[in-house]
Amino acid sequence: MDTQKYLERIQAQMQSELNLAYLSHLQKQHVLNVHFENLDILARKPLSLREEDLYQKIVQAEKGGVCYELNGIFYFLLKELGFKPYLMAGTVYVGNGVWALENAHLFNILSLDNEPYLVDVGFGGNSPRLPVPLSGKEVVDSDGIYRVYKDESESLYYMQKKTDEEWETQYRFEEPSNQWNFENIHPICVLTETSPESMFNKVYFLSRVTETGRITLLGNTLIIVNGKEKTKEKLEKHEIEETVRRYFHFSI
Repeated sequence: MDTQKYLERIQAQMQSELNLAYLSHLQKQHVLNVHFENLDILARKPLSLREEDLYQKIVQAEKGGVCYELNGIFYFLLKELGFKPYLMAGTVYVGNGVWALENAHLFNILSLDNEPYLVDVGFGGNSPRLPVPLSGKEVVDSDGIYRVYKDESESLYYMQKKTDEEWETQYRFEEPSNQWNFENIHPICVLTETSPESMFNKVYFLSRVTETGRITLLGNTLIIVNGKEKTKEKLEKHEIEETVRRYFHFSI
C-alpha cells in the first residue's frame, strides 16, 4: 500500500503524532471523500477483502464500497500509520423491532490513552465524522449527536444517533474483542452479496457524507439532508445514471 497516495485520495495530511485529533482528521476526510456504494454487488462482481484489491479499487480506481471494504481498507491504513485498530462486527437495526443479518456490519475499534473508540467509515450517510468513545460520552457532529450506549443487563453496546429529541439505534455489538478478522467476516460478506434476504443485491444503495449532511440514493429515491432540511425525490429510471454521476461521481 502506498500510504501517501491513500492520504491524497482522502485529502488528508500525514502527521507524526498518533492522537485523537489526527484520528478524527483521518475519519472525517475518509467519510467525506470515499462514498458508500453497492455497484459491484449489483453487477454480480464478487467482493475481495484482500488489502491489495481494496487498495486498487478504492485508492487507485477511486471507487467506493460497502462496510467490509471501507472499514477494511481504513483498518489497513490505520495500521500502516501506527495505530492499533481491530475489527469488530455488529448487527444493524432496521426498525420496528427488526434486526438485520447478525454481525453483518464491520467497523473498527481502537484505543487511545487507554480509552476505546468506535471508528466507522462504512455506515453510509450515517457514518459519524468523528471517533465515538465506548464510555457513553456524546460526540456532537454536524448532522446529529452520536454515542455508544451500554446495556449492562445484556452486555451489549448500541451505536446511537440523536437527530431531534430521540436516540435512534443504528446497530448493536457484543463486548469488543479482537476475535474478528477478514477470514471469519468473509462468509458474512458473501451472504450480504448473495442472500435473497439482502437488500444490497436488489436496489441501488449509494450514500455520501457532506460537510452539512448526507446524500443517499436508495432504489429510485434520492434523499438529501442539508442541516435540518431534508428532501426526497422519486427518480425515473432514465434519471438514475445521471444522478449517480452528478452526486457520487461514479458511472453505472
